[in-house]
Amino acid sequence: MGKRFLAGIWCLASFALLGCAHPQVKQESTAKEPPTQLEAFLAKKGMLVIKDFHELGSINGKFGARISFDAIMLYEPGREKESVKGLRVELKEAGELERENTSFLDMDEVESLSKAMDYVAGLSAKWKGEGKEYSEAAFSTKGDFQIGFYQKGGDTGAFASSGYVGKTTCFLSLNDLGSVKVIADKGLEWLRAR
Repeated sequence: MGKRFLAGIWCLASFALLGCAHPQVKQESTAKEPPTQLEAFLAKKGMLVIKDFHELGSINGKFGARISFDAIMLYEPGREKESVKGLRVELKEAGELERENTSFLDMDEVESLSKAMDYVAGLSAKWKGEGKEYSEAAFSTKGDFQIGFYQKGGDTGAFASSGYVGKTTCFLSLNDLGSVKVIADKGLEWLRAR
């Protein structure tokens, strides 16, 4: 019985050593790529970055919410011609849960935003006479900014949101979407002049 007992202990010890000696598979973290060129540029480390901001305006939404727009240009000193341009959009909710989120729109998305707001103005006028159960039209960006309008029966409204998890939402009037177009066009003018 003594030999069996020792053989059993030797066997268990061998398995334990084999388990420890087995190479551990290292799990690699998969860092999410920044969705916009602006965010990718801001994520760079070990370099000096110049950030030029130009305030474009803001819109007061319903229930104390607010959307602010800034044109932004990022570059390294001496490399201004390689700058990255776009908009920074900040949404703030008021009330019990005061939240805020920031989204970035690259230059091509700013142009698309302007065109989308033009289209939405025509579409909302077209839908006005129709009794839709619920329909919405929304423009979404790579940086988790969304803006659009909805029609539910005879009621219409507009909305904007920023963020994916912990999204911040601002409810607007349909007229505010026209203001967003004016702000986007103002931003395009400033950015193209740089």
